[in-house]
Amino acid sequence: MEKKRLILTIVTPERTVLADKPVDFVTIPAVGGELGVLPGHASFVVQLKEGFMHYTEGRNKELFAVLSGFAEIHGNKVMVLAEAAELAHEVDEERARQAYQKAKDSLAIRGADLDLDEANASLRRAAVRLKMAEFRRRHKM
Repeated sequence: MEKKRLILTIVTPERTVLADKPVDFVTIPAVGGELGVLPGHASFVVQLKEGFMHYTEGRNKELFAVLSGFAEIHGNKVMVLAEAAELAHEVDEERARQAYQKAKDSLAIRGADLDLDEANASLRRAAVRLKMAEFRRRHKM
């Protein structure tokens, strides 16, 4: 008997990061907490928050930085519609560090034309990318 698998797709406005990938398990950074998904999971829609998402396929594990959006679980399909998603090896640590510092600086200055919500979102996105780069370095990914 063949093992049931999930079919994972990750899409951003710019690109399809992953298309119809058969996987065994997925974790999703949801607003209410991390959500683990196995084959046969109940249908569900969840709002994403900035964080790490990963899937396992056999003994292989892939890690992503996901930046807000939604995920839909239906049947054995998981569709992630994210503002941005990057594979761990795509994150440039120096660029992430610079983006984090730039976001902190813009919040500190607080000019009249500053969109506070957008500035805070930029800081959260940069923080996730920086954590991802540091995680990858520590775990030699």
